[in-house]
Amino acid sequence: MAARIPRLLRTLLGPALAAAVLAPTPAAANPKVDAVVEFGAALAPEQMVRAFDEARLPNLRTSDLEPPAVTGDAELDEHIRDLGEARGYVRRPEPSGALTSADGRLLQPSAAAAWEQLQAAAAATGHSIDITSGYRSAASQRTIWLDRMFGTSDEALDFLMQMVAVPGYSKHHTGYAIDLRSGAATLYAFQDTAAYAWLSENNFANALSYGWLPSYPVGAENIGPSPEPWEFVYVGLDNILCIDFDPKADPNRPFCDTVGSTFADDIAWLQRTGITTGCDAIRFCTNDTATRAEAATFLWRLFGMVEPDPAFELTFNDIADGQYFTDPVRWMVDNGFTTGTTPTTFSPFDTLTRAQFVTFLWRAAGRPNPMSPLEFDDVDPEHYASTAIAWAKFVGITNGTSLSEFSPDASTTRGQIAAFLHRFVDLVPR
Repeated sequence: MAARIPRLLRTLLGPALAAAVLAPTPAAANPKVDAVVEFGAALAPEQMVRAFDEARLPNLRTSDLEPPAVTGDAELDEHIRDLGEARGYVRRPEPSGALTSADGRLLQPSAAAAWEQLQAAAAATGHSIDITSGYRSAASQRTIWLDRMFGTSDEALDFLMQMVAVPGYSKHHTGYAIDLRSGAATLYAFQDTAAYAWLSENNFANALSYGWLPSYPVGAENIGPSPEPWEFVYVGLDNILCIDFDPKADPNRPFCDTVGSTFADDIAWLQRTGITTGCDAIRFCTNDTATRAEAATFLWRLFGMVEPDPAFELTFNDIADGQYFTDPVRWMVDNGFTTGTTPTTFSPFDTLTRAQFVTFLWRAAGRPNPMSPLEFDDVDPEHYASTAIAWAKFVGITNGTSLSEFSPDASTTRGQIAAFLHRFVDLVPR
């Protein structure tokens, strides 16, 4: 039996739908960059440091592991770590996947791309900037530490920590930190160069425009080493805009990472209707790939979080009781919206494809006749989702990824899900 959106839910959605058309974004070359520069003008040094510590960054494994050796003396190593943490050093994770070469150094892929853009922008204004250090393993950091350690007294160790991070505590371990120089100037003279002046003007506006921040800025306290003008860290534009974000300040912007997004209005609507609370308290994770479990949960919430029939039993062996998506999946199966990926699996953590989600929506609408031929060249008429895709195009839920393509096997982002659901409620007759 096809489920219908409950009348109560439609009543609740009414005011939200009426308010869903937000004020248009002013014309700008890049609204997100403009927002970062404006916001960044007032950033304090402590906020810049915290931006990296609190950033959501991909391709990092947990740092909640046994800390790496420093000297090999367990008691001394523990004391060194205690002293370092008292200075403000923080354990740092290492990459969980492959890194990319940029300027002859290994960096996280997103940082490498952003570095190349920043370096090109500097060159366009006549400034030469090069990386002297990128990713550095804990083992490499230990070599540096031991080479410069000339005593084990607290005074000697504290002096060393002003210049060298304790192994396991360097931002370079993440692949998101770089040391810079300009021309023939030494590392320590970087702050006296024209290139540094360009990077740091207007509270580092040129660096912020590409997602970079000073790692240890002058004025910040208890940060580990003394200020290091040559070290910068990549956090990305969204993480900069998320610094001290108040989700209640603007009802039209409940999440910090939607500025400039095509889906900003859809995401705000999704939050106002109670279908999402975000991927954390302040972020929606707009560009993150959605999973099948998330899709089921979004749909279930849209239809009023109906309790599944207690007598209905799932045949999927990968859906355990008590998970956030257990009831949504049971409800979807009970209503005929999914038969799973096999008779015994739903594959909740698999990436959701565009074809899969449109098929869910089509089934939720009652499997209507599309009343229009399939218009996309990349969807075979015999494809399991061909009717659903033709219907979605006909009613206006999607226009495809181009005039002639739908990209059925492409992953679906959380932002795209917000748009599909918003259009589903607006455009599908019930």
